[in-house]
Amino acid sequence: MQQNPKYAPQPDRSGKTKSGSDTPEPMATWSRSRVKNILNAKGYIIGRCIGSGSYSKVYQAFYRPVQLETGPAHSIACKLIDRRRTSKDYERLLPRETVAMLALSHPHIVSVMSIQEYGPFVCMFMDFCQYGDLLQYVQERKRVSERRSRLFFRQLVAAVRYMHDQGFCHRDIKCENVLLASPSHVKLTDFSFAKKCSEPKGAASELSATYCGSIAYTAPEVLKGIPYDPKAHDMWSLGCVLFIMVTGTMPFDESNIAVTIGHQERKQYCYPNGMKLNTTIIDLIDRLIEPDVSVRATIDQVAKDPWVIV
Repeated sequence: MQQNPKYAPQPDRSGKTKSGSDTPEPMATWSRSRVKNILNAKGYIIGRCIGSGSYSKVYQAFYRPVQLETGPAHSIACKLIDRRRTSKDYERLLPRETVAMLALSHPHIVSVMSIQEYGPFVCMFMDFCQYGDLLQYVQERKRVSERRSRLFFRQLVAAVRYMHDQGFCHRDIKCENVLLASPSHVKLTDFSFAKKCSEPKGAASELSATYCGSIAYTAPEVLKGIPYDPKAHDMWSLGCVLFIMVTGTMPFDESNIAVTIGHQERKQYCYPNGMKLNTTIIDLIDRLIEPDVSVRATIDQVAKDPWVIV
């Protein structure tokens, strides 16, 4: 794995014992507290946990080079992955995530400063977005105003357009994976299911047979388990994110996949009673939450949409 030289020096990945033997230490001897102590000695202070998943925890962290005894510390986030807990599928996807995050550099994509390995643990140091995620933002306000929805959506479109132009797809775009670096600046994160799906600059995508993502944001062709265009899947998910922002509700119920697919294919999603939305927003959502992949809006079409560019 690569590492940005701006931050800590290359870690010792050998797994040697304290005595200097070349015999790797048993994985069971490693713990989160031990890794935190190693990082602390390198200038990383691991703070409070700000998120967790099945295989990882995300912490607020601070970094100050050990040679600098005083001065400001950089506020960053640390994703600590315990590979002993991961599934075989995740082990296969983890290298893809690191490749994508190191390859992509955009103002509206969370950037990785350093990736380090200690025994079974992988530590990713990345941007710290102190204002939480978009789902929390929507829940606290019931829904997002049209003006701010346009601001956030325009930034997401810029991030996805850049990503697709570089030949990458995300495959898990959802409100929880959109972080607020400031009250008016969002960043796309969590590239666990990211994939290099085409050559850069608009080439056709390779069809994918990895069925991933969150049901509420997942396109019907993915839920049906047929090979799919991962870029088109990203577009469906963007439509769901926009719907959730402007309505404060989910377009589809995810409790029954078969029922969900039926509703998706018949475009049976409803706006809250009494809600009056700009017709251009409704038209854009309709073009994104479109079961026919051949006519679903592409990222270039969305970037030129009248509601987005107004």
